[in-house]
Amino acid sequence: MAPAPEPGQPPLTWTLDARRALERYPWPGNVTELTHVVRSLARRRRSVGPVLRAELPDPVREGPAGRTLSPMEHAERTAILEALRRHGGNKARTAAALGIGRATLYRKLRTYGGHA
Repeated sequence: MAPAPEPGQPPLTWTLDARRALERYPWPGNVTELTHVVRSLARRRRSVGPVLRAELPDPVREGPAGRTLSPMEHAERTAILEALRRHGGNKARTAAALGIGRATLYRKLRTYGGHA
């Protein structure tokens, strides 16, 4: 699905963690959506080496929620995941920035299906 690399450039490869995230995602747009993600990554990558999970789009990287979330839960999950990214994945700083305890953050991540 990835376009051929430019002359002298290595082919697109994936870390195990990134491949697992790709496999877990339900791909509601089927092969078309998967192809779009792969080609988009290939076009915008500037680093050498395998694609990391952190480079995947948010929904793919974080995986599907364990259940259908309400609009409020979806908004809260999005805010939590964005705060985690801003704080480099540090859960203690993320919880403090959100004004919640670490235990609450861990519970919400489990409930909403977030993987940080």
